[in-house]
Amino acid sequence: MLAALSLLAVALSIGRAAAFIECNVLDYGAVADNSTDLGPALTKAWTECVIPQVTTTVADNVLLFVPSGNFLLKSNVVFDDAANWNLHITGNIYLPFDASLTGTMLTFENCENILLNGPGAIFGNGYRYRPGGDLTLNPNRPRLIRFQNCNNCEITQVTLFDAPMFHVTIIGNNNVAHDMAIIASHIGETDGFDMSGNNNYVHDVSVENGDECVTVKTPTNGFVAERITCKFTAGCNIGSFGDADTTVDVQNVVYNDITQVGIVKNITYNGFTMSAAAYPLYISVFWAGNGVDTGKLQISDVTFNTIVGTGTPTRPAVLLDCNKATPCQNINFNGISLTDTLANQITNACGKGVSGLPAC
Repeated sequence: MLAALSLLAVALSIGRAAAFIECNVLDYGAVADNSTDLGPALTKAWTECVIPQVTTTVADNVLLFVPSGNFLLKSNVVFDDAANWNLHITGNIYLPFDASLTGTMLTFENCENILLNGPGAIFGNGYRYRPGGDLTLNPNRPRLIRFQNCNNCEITQVTLFDAPMFHVTIIGNNNVAHDMAIIASHIGETDGFDMSGNNNYVHDVSVENGDECVTVKTPTNGFVAERITCKFTAGCNIGSFGDADTTVDVQNVVYNDITQVGIVKNITYNGFTMSAAAYPLYISVFWAGNGVDTGKLQISDVTFNTIVGTGTPTRPAVLLDCNKATPCQNINFNGISLTDTLANQITNACGKGVSGLPAC
């Protein structure tokens, strides 16, 4: 009986070993020296190891493995007609600054059931492509990751830092992005997730950039985004659609539990003349939404200089409606002369220059 159990244990062990295949890029020319181009090793490992050994529909049975260490990716990699395998990044991948580098660094095209996961990271070094925030110097700078015409794919755990241009584009159906972070410079053309297709899902992600957070593009029928944190972003958008908007087809989109984090500060308004303005001087963090105080937006150091004219007799000249958790601070008024208005209405704000506004 003991012999039979031993034989069974051996058989199970062999079965597990046969089901899991690791294609390590170090065995195909990669060097963790942050100098040797990782691109050829990724392509070689995929063509010589991954493709011949994909025999099941379980994505993580065949692993294209980037181990711990620092790798330099200085050429585009395209996995075309890819199916049923896992690109697993444990190490750090860095992009160099190369003004001639364009396109997308990692592209999955015409793919099915691909898993891209971490816990590694990709560093785009985007600040080197746009010194001083100038987006015109290298207009064709590269993007990081693209799933093109891909279905049933998943990206998770990998952290993306400062892409030269957009971070993740996913086009296809039934794809999922979740439990990961994107951290980039607070300037334009650094989109976090751009999604199009049917029944895609983004959840539990954090995006810090200066552009779109989680955006839906046309065509889309069925999309859910939930538990998203957007820091210093342009928000969660639908579009853009361009001039030919008659071709737009976006429907059945749901955003749930989205947190917008940001600051507005050092703003000055000089020399306005108003005539029967509905809300002459108005700051509100609740312009959209249900008025719940999240305390996620800080507004400070806003100055209104020489604002004259008339309002309307049913509304206040100054209306400040701010978060209790993060009150508006240093809201300053100089030379305000507005008539035909109600008394100022001020909630959770401080500063100087108008009645009803407490000093900070």
